[in-house]
Amino acid sequence: MKLMKTTFTTAALILLSGNVLAGQYINTYGNFEERLDTRTFHTEAVSSKQEAYKLGLQQLHELDNSSSQELNHKLLVTGDSSNDIHLNKNGYVTVQEFMNDAGQILYKGEVNVSYHYAERRDD
Repeated sequence: MKLMKTTFTTAALILLSGNVLAGQYINTYGNFEERLDTRTFHTEAVSSKQEAYKLGLQQLHELDNSSSQELNHKLLVTGDSSNDIHLNKNGYVTVQEFMNDAGQILYKGEVNVSYHYAERRDD
């Protein structure tokens, strides 16, 4: 009975995990393979940490609402994959503090995104 219960639990976990993990990525058929990559964008320098977060969040929302063609241009992806680029749902914003040559403390927002796309294989 214990073996049957363990087998059933393992099978259920595999089935449920497969759906969760596969739902985030695109299907690649034929002579294509999936590519995953990350990119960090920087906002302009501002005088407050709060403003840097605000600018970073605006930029993240702009990326989230971009079409595949716009993402291709913004992410600088080469090749013929412009219709297949998709952002993953784990983008986030951080803030970098720095001092310029005049001695002012400034802040830049850093927008971190990961994305995936299908690329033709060269077999």
